[in-house]
Amino acid sequence: MDKVSARFAQLQRDVGQRQATAATASAGATGLDDAFADLVEATDRLLAYAEQVPDLRQVPARRATEQFVMWTRRGTGAVAALTAAAVIPGWVAWGWLILLLPLALAALGAGWQARPLPKGHPHLRHRTSAVLLAACAVLLSAVSFGAVSPWWVIASLAAAGAAFATGLPDDPKESSK
Repeated sequence: MDKVSARFAQLQRDVGQRQATAATASAGATGLDDAFADLVEATDRLLAYAEQVPDLRQVPARRATEQFVMWTRRGTGAVAALTAAAVIPGWVAWGWLILLLPLALAALGAGWQARPLPKGHPHLRHRTSAVLLAACAVLLSAVSFGAVSPWWVIASLAAAGAAFATGLPDDPKESSK
């Protein structure tokens, strides 16, 4: 049993014990008001925790997404930077820097640290965006080295556009945070 379920079960048992105490108190007894106050307090704690359960259950998946996105950014930045560096010995034509440098700068500028994802918002789209950005980098590198046809630039640009679109926040206020 995970921590969330164990804590929820413990709070339920606490409410049950308080309810049993309140039920056994006789009417007009001095402890009856205290027993009902304890029951209400325990119930409030249970309800407050119940509201947090969906977010608490998503914590491990959010951490995995943060790590996945961070490492995908690092890999994308490395692929783009190494491909751009291949211009120096002449393995790649200078013209490909027009597409590679913005990609390298975007990946490097995105940060090397895992950034916490906001609670209550879908996090799987961040994984999708990271995969599309990595696909864009690999396709551009393959095209620039001449491993695949230059027509694949269109697919790479489509992947970059889709990565940008899936990475946009749902709420415009979220982007200002």
